[in-house]
Amino acid sequence: MHVGHLRTTIIGDALARILSFLGAEVIRQNHLGDWGTKFGMLIQYLDEHPDAAWHRDQLAAGTSTVLALDGLYKAARREFDADAAFATRAGARVVALQAGDEATIARWREIVAESEFAFREIYDRLGVLLEPDDSAGESTYNDQLADVIAELTTRGLAVESGGALVVLSQEITGGPTVTR
Repeated sequence: MHVGHLRTTIIGDALARILSFLGAEVIRQNHLGDWGTKFGMLIQYLDEHPDAAWHRDQLAAGTSTVLALDGLYKAARREFDADAAFATRAGARVVALQAGDEATIARWREIVAESEFAFREIYDRLGVLLEPDDSAGESTYNDQLADVIAELTTRGLAVESGGALVVLSQEITGGPTVTR
């Protein structure tokens, strides 16, 4: 969690408090990045480095799980960039994650739980009024993707390009936006 995350969390919390005070019904939602290539790389790296310490009970007092996972992600990224075989395995891990592979989902759940614990500590320290039920990660929408893709394809908005399904934009140039 870096200053950009904290900034949006604090601004969102302040706005939610103000709107609640003014009588508005406020639905808090903390949107977390918890899906995709970054997690495929990290899960694959953790599986290939089982001695890596990242659970809070493995870390020295005062060491954040998020900081430990960030360091491991950076190591995974270096390996991903340097080793085509690892990149292939990590890519397959993303597919397994999104397809619901039990072992991959179990590891992903561990990472999410450890991260949420660390976030909760930060939120409590800052007095942020977010609760665990207020979190909605990118993964929340995974079961809706097939319907969105089907609709975009049926409407002719999504097309195959370079092995990916993309939505091309007339207004924005510089390449397609990948939808899946």
